[in-house]
Amino acid sequence: MRQPLRKGLRGLALALAVAAATSACVQQNKSGVGLVKFDSSAVFGVATKTELPGFDVPDSFPDGFASSDLPSIPPNPLRPAAPAVESVGVCPQAKLADFPKKPATVTVAGTPTPGVYPWKRVEVVQQNTANTPARTQRPFALESRAIRRVERQNDHQFVFEMLAPDPSASGNTVITSFLVNTNPTLLVERSVPGRTVGVVPVGTQDVRIGNPDDLGGIFISRIETQNEKGERVSVFAPLEPITVVPLDGGVVRSGQVFRSLGIDPTSQTVLLNDGLVTRTTRIDACGEVVEGYSVALKQTFSNDIVLDDADSLQKVAARSQTRTAEFVFATQYGALPIQEILTIGDFREDAVAFAGRWELGGLTPKPLPDALK
Repeated sequence: MRQPLRKGLRGLALALAVAAATSACVQQNKSGVGLVKFDSSAVFGVATKTELPGFDVPDSFPDGFASSDLPSIPPNPLRPAAPAVESVGVCPQAKLADFPKKPATVTVAGTPTPGVYPWKRVEVVQQNTANTPARTQRPFALESRAIRRVERQNDHQFVFEMLAPDPSASGNTVITSFLVNTNPTLLVERSVPGRTVGVVPVGTQDVRIGNPDDLGGIFISRIETQNEKGERVSVFAPLEPITVVPLDGGVVRSGQVFRSLGIDPTSQTVLLNDGLVTRTTRIDACGEVVEGYSVALKQTFSNDIVLDDADSLQKVAARSQTRTAEFVFATQYGALPIQEILTIGDFREDAVAFAGRWELGGLTPKPLPDALK
């Protein structure tokens, strides 16, 4: 009977000792839990408190606060900042919260307004290993492009021309002729349900068949280059216009994949497009946000193939393309082109390569001079 009593007294004494130690620790630090003040640096040798850089955030913003009042963010050294638009002095930037006055429409509305439009040459990079230096870069600058000869052919077709500076030859002008067919007529439009052919499943397919002689779309019918005297330098005039944006049923369909081919019978020049209609894209037209539908093209252009050695054709065939192009058309303004991105060749493999990007600089054109009409 005495041994259990002794064990009980020993256990009680041990509990009282632990409680007393804990109580003393709590009273010393004046905290409800004595282990909260345990310093881990005594064990790990690393201070637990680290000073972080503070951010001066005001409690409230003054009236009239604009996004331009925000401090500038230091540029990322791995991604150099684009040339500042304000440096030109005549091309302000749109505010971050600005929206286009007219959103892009899935159908082409009206025709483009003729005139001379301001454009921005965002950046142009050229490479030629025969020169010194082998690669040159042309910075941001303002240019002009003209829309002329806007003519309606019938109730759903019209044509127009766009004149642009030749990026590869100073002083030359590239004249691109566009044909727009907004014909919404479809002979067949149905959805074929999914089925199984043998062991191969076939998903749902949308079938749209239009009149082959009156297909809807935005086409390029001619590309001509002229020098300063107005003399023809080169011309690409395919037998049939080349599709750059299909309009099945008169509607732009994002995600549509297509292929188009153009052959010039005179020069035997061939242009093959593998295209994808993407979503709407917005650009900053010198302070005014403009929206349009974008199309990405992988192109094979026979004029890009320089037969300087026996491996030239093999290199091009391995790449299966010689250039990439991206256009943005403002459908709400009559399919007005508002952006162009062009890459010719491969900077890693080809001796001669080119890359450029241009954007619209404003929606208000100046009148066409008589020399351009």
